[in-house]
Amino acid sequence: MAGVANIFIHLRRHDDSTKQRIVLYSGAPQTQACVADGCRGVGRVPVEYADEFICEGGVNVGTLLRATRLTLLEYCYQMGANALVDESWECRIVGPKTTHHGTYKVDIVYTASATKSTTADPRKPVSMDKATNIPGLMTIIRRGSE
Repeated sequence: MAGVANIFIHLRRHDDSTKQRIVLYSGAPQTQACVADGCRGVGRVPVEYADEFICEGGVNVGTLLRATRLTLLEYCYQMGANALVDESWECRIVGPKTTHHGTYKVDIVYTASATKSTTADPRKPVSMDKATNIPGLMTIIRRGSE
């Protein structure tokens, strides 16, 4: 009986390994030029926010990055900061077995330092050129790990 169970476990692991996996990185930490000029000599507090999305139909990484960054920035407002510097992000996408059917699990980790700036925060993530989308009309089914 244990042999049959091991076969099912092995088949399950094989099924999981056939899913599409994509990992995207922003690269080294970066600061928006307009924010860098307005926060010289001001203290910085490292912050990190991890977000999870379940999407269907496709993945627009830029939209999900903006949503995650905005949530992190709102948290920083509560600490008295109004801008983010030294920003970087990592995005992991696990797709369905077939490209055109099923859901995508997207994990985003956004890391930055919160600070006060005399110039307005641009409210856009860094390194958007490295954000690769999965074509299709994205529908966010769930946000967060509920």
